[in-house]
Amino acid sequence: MTLRILAAAVAAAGLLALGLPVLLPVVALVALLAVGELWLRALGLRERPLGLAVVSGLISLPMIALVLHLTGVRIEARTLAAGLAALALLLGGVALLRERSGPPVADPDFPRTLGAIAISGVVALVVGGAATFAYVRMPHPPQPGYTSVALGGWAADIDRPVAFPPRGLEVPIRVSSAGEPDVVAPLSVRVGDRPAGPPRPVTISADSTRAVQVHVPAPPDGCLHRIEISLGAASTVFYGRGPGRPC
Repeated sequence: MTLRILAAAVAAAGLLALGLPVLLPVVALVALLAVGELWLRALGLRERPLGLAVVSGLISLPMIALVLHLTGVRIEARTLAAGLAALALLLGGVALLRERSGPPVADPDFPRTLGAIAISGVVALVVGGAATFAYVRMPHPPQPGYTSVALGGWAADIDRPVAFPPRGLEVPIRVSSAGEPDVVAPLSVRVGDRPAGPPRPVTISADSTRAVQVHVPAPPDGCLHRIEISLGAASTVFYGRGPGRPC
């Protein structure tokens, strides 16, 4: 029975490494149940309730993730599946040795049992290695590019409405671009629901980060106003009050 559970755990882990979305819920459940049952058998528990097996299987996932993190291996579906297969083989070997332990009597089935474990390990390594190799060699779509705008310099520390002097403020922004070609985008400022002047063109260099100074005129009164600085489709927002009496 232990051999069948071990085979089910290794097979389920191999299917998890393939990343088949249709079978993922069923295969994951089988893998966790099988590994949990192997935990109970390796510990030598005579009574093995299903709930305890489920808990043991679920606990195995964060343990494997921790080991992967400590060894510097990227945590993803195929590495977790490989970890589950390795854990299943370890627990299955311990459980089989425990079941075979007893008086020192020669057992003709023992070499075959060890051979079955070795074959399962080789199959797991072959399937996992083939899946990993295929994944690495497969063409992957390029990562999408982006342009981001954020408050920079002193403005990055804004955490409350800004009190504007009558002459306005020079607000620094940080413009970052990655994965996109050079482009010229319109830089515009809105105070409340009104534009604060005509937009001006700004060159955004590819794969770069630069600071841009933006003149923001003072709001027309002391009421709270939403201030938006836009560069193309990207924008950043803060709030401020003019030099007049607060509303």
